[in-house]
Amino acid sequence: MKLSKKEWFWFICIIILYVIAILYVASHNLSWDALFKAGILQPKGVTGLEARVKEIDTPLSWNIPLVIWYIIIKGAVLLVELLSYWIVGMFIAGCLVVFVSWEKVKQKMGYGGFGANLIATVAGSVIPICSCGIVPVLAGMVEAGIPLGPTLAFLIAAPMLNVPTVFMTATLLGKKMAIARVISVFVISMSVGLIVSYWQKKKKGLRHLVKIYVQPNLPHELQKFAYSVSLKLIKKPDGLTLEEIGQEHKDKLEKLEEAEIIEQTKDGKWCLIKRDTNKYQAGCMVLPQGYHGTFKQKIVQLWKVSWRLFFALNYYLVLSVIIAGAIRVLIPTSVIVNFVGGKGLNSVLISSVVAMLAYVCTYVEVPTAMALIAKGMGPGATLAYLLGGPGLSLPSIAMLSGVFKPKLLFLYVGLSFLGCVIAGYIFNLF
Repeated sequence: MKLSKKEWFWFICIIILYVIAILYVASHNLSWDALFKAGILQPKGVTGLEARVKEIDTPLSWNIPLVIWYIIIKGAVLLVELLSYWIVGMFIAGCLVVFVSWEKVKQKMGYGGFGANLIATVAGSVIPICSCGIVPVLAGMVEAGIPLGPTLAFLIAAPMLNVPTVFMTATLLGKKMAIARVISVFVISMSVGLIVSYWQKKKKGLRHLVKIYVQPNLPHELQKFAYSVSLKLIKKPDGLTLEEIGQEHKDKLEKLEEAEIIEQTKDGKWCLIKRDTNKYQAGCMVLPQGYHGTFKQKIVQLWKVSWRLFFALNYYLVLSVIIAGAIRVLIPTSVIVNFVGGKGLNSVLISSVVAMLAYVCTYVEVPTAMALIAKGMGPGATLAYLLGGPGLSLPSIAMLSGVFKPKLLFLYVGLSFLGCVIAGYIFNLF
């Protein structure tokens, strides 16, 4: 696999950040558990809920190089905790691309109706995938042919709600809060999923909505047809009419259009989709291929697909941890607690905004919420924070910008944020 200079640069950045975090923890005699389990700098011996949120002081000053150093350190330690989820997510994505039949998924799920979105939401609420590793899994789901609506429903439900967090919420914050959290996540996930399903059905393809492209795992018969059509189109790049290809192949052409291998022009001709060969995210104009070899050959292909995704998305990983590091240095938890505390009229709105600014990994939001409640934060604001913290933070949005085009990213962020605010205000009424 040939890598570009940019891909090598961001890969080296990841290695440097990882080494910096390890050396810093070792030289300052800090907790290794806190580093690998929570991505924070913490003295040794901290136990209980504080082990999830307590960090060493990183005081602000007008010494700009020192502040930048703290930002790098805070981002680096988060990367250490996040990287394992990130790599596992890449291999899950690779498995989806190589082993899942694109055509069978499309036959069963179509563009994603109510049932498909409900199944995806339930799956996300059961499967404990942290927000740290959800983006590469999302990429694999898209490339495996899973409709974009259910994919986003899963993306929202997985970090916002899963079985461990429900029990933790019920135990520490009460059953009413846990029930409200479950209902809110289902409403937000289903709303986003159904809207995006409508968009995908209208557009017939994902090029207008997502940036990445990995050729889907086509069935052998469709792969042979795609190969024969591609050879003809290489000789006649301006396109072929349906009559030249054959009326009996119309259904197959539409499937290849959904797989984003060919497209129909305004004059009714079919031609190969042209992509930028210099950018992996955009894919390239190549002959279609499937993964129909032996199990050993599929494992090799799994490795290739996973690492191609890894190198393609590393820039967004580095960007997200640096943003998170800046947030942790410039807006420490103590400031957030004092800012959100109280039961003012706009506490829900403020809490939703703060949830976006404060990067909170799944399982950490409940202990943080308890600290906020101790400072007087109201129930509606608490619910908004629990929903927005794990799944709607700036670092997560930065990661998603590597997969989503602006229109889809705006819809995801806008509806999720609006859902958090509405859920918080309604919960206050009860």
